[in-house]
Amino acid sequence: MHISCNKDELVYGVQVVSRAVSNKNTQPILSGILLTAENNKLTFCATDSEIAVECAVDVEVIEAGSLVVPGRYFTEMVKRLPSGEINLKSEDNLGLTITYDQSEFFINGFSADEFPSLPEIDENVQGRISQGLLKKIIRQTSIAASNDESRPIFTGTLMEIIDDRITLVTTDTHRLSVRKAFWQGNTDEEKISVIIPTKTMVEISRIISDEEEPITVIVGNNQVCFNIGTITFFSRLIEGQYPSYRHVIPDSSRCRSKVRIKTKRLLEATERASLLVRDELKEKVSLIKLNAQDDVLKITSYAPEIGKIYEEMNIFLEGEPMEISFNSRYLLDALKSVDSEEIYMELTGSLSPGIIRPVENDDYIYLILPVRTD
Repeated sequence: MHISCNKDELVYGVQVVSRAVSNKNTQPILSGILLTAENNKLTFCATDSEIAVECAVDVEVIEAGSLVVPGRYFTEMVKRLPSGEINLKSEDNLGLTITYDQSEFFINGFSADEFPSLPEIDENVQGRISQGLLKKIIRQTSIAASNDESRPIFTGTLMEIIDDRITLVTTDTHRLSVRKAFWQGNTDEEKISVIIPTKTMVEISRIISDEEEPITVIVGNNQVCFNIGTITFFSRLIEGQYPSYRHVIPDSSRCRSKVRIKTKRLLEATERASLLVRDELKEKVSLIKLNAQDDVLKITSYAPEIGKIYEEMNIFLEGEPMEISFNSRYLLDALKSVDSEEIYMELTGSLSPGIIRPVENDDYIYLILPVRTD
C-alpha cells in the first residue's frame, strides 16, 4: 500500500473511526484501525465488536493495499503531523512508514486478513431523516437514559417506527423522555421496535452535522446501521423487551394544575437553586421545591449546612394550586433540552409524575418523578 494525501484527510478519518477502537486487550486486532487504499480512496475501519465505523476520504493511491495499524498510536501520531503532503507506505513486514517533510515515522502493524468483517444487516426497514433533526432528538432523549450496566435495557434508546413517524424513548426509571418526529421510510411491518445503545446514539450525534442533509437509517434483526455520506456506523441492538412507557404518562385530562412559564427564567432559577447540595443525600444532589399559586411560582431550596434560596416568578396557572419537589439535576436536564421559549408543566399531584412539554407542540414530552420530602 502506498498513498499520498494531506494531514486533514488523515485526521478526519482517524477521528471518526477512533471512537470504535477497542480499549480492551481480549483481541489485540480490535485495538487497531484497518486502512484500505483503492480507487483513490483511503478507507478507515474500526470495531470493538459492539460498534463498527467505516469512513472513506479522497487520496492519491499509488499502490493499492491494506494494513491494520495500532489505533491509539496511529491516531496520536497523525494529530501531531505537520501540515502539508503526507505519504503512507506499508512494508513487507507489516509495518507502515509515514513520510512528512524530510522526516519519517515507522509503526508496526497487523495483517488485514486478521481484521473482522463488517456486519451484514438483514434489512427490515430503511428510512431517512435530516441530520440536524436527529441530532436534536438524540440530545433531548439521551439525558434520561441510565448508566447502570446491570440493567442494560435502561441504558438503551427505544426506537419505534410506524409509517412516517419515528419515536425515540429513554428512561432510567426516575424520568422518561419521549420525542416524536417525521421521517421518510419504508417498512413491511405495522410497527418496528428496537433498542439501540444510547452510547451509540450519542456517538452518532457527535458525527452528524446540524444541517438538513439526510442520514440513512437501516434496521435489521440484531443490528442497526447509520449512513452519512462517506461514513457508515454499525451497532448491535440490545435484546429484551422495553417497558411499556405509554401507561406511565398521565392522561392530560387528569391534570389538576397546568403551569405555563418562561423556559429560560425557570432554568436560571433552577441553576441557582441547584447550588445548594445537601450532604446527607447519597447522590449529592439538591432538591428544589415548586409552589404554584395565584399565577406565581415560588421556588425554594434548602441545605442546612449551606443556606437557602427563595425566588418568585410570574406564571399562568390553570387549575388548582400545587406544591411539588424535584431532583434539581433532572429538572435542569429537561429545561436545557427544550427548544421552546415557554413550557407547560402539567401536575396531577405532589407525589405523581410531572410532565414538561413545549407550548408549541406535543412532539417532546419529559416526565420526571417527584421527591417525597416528608
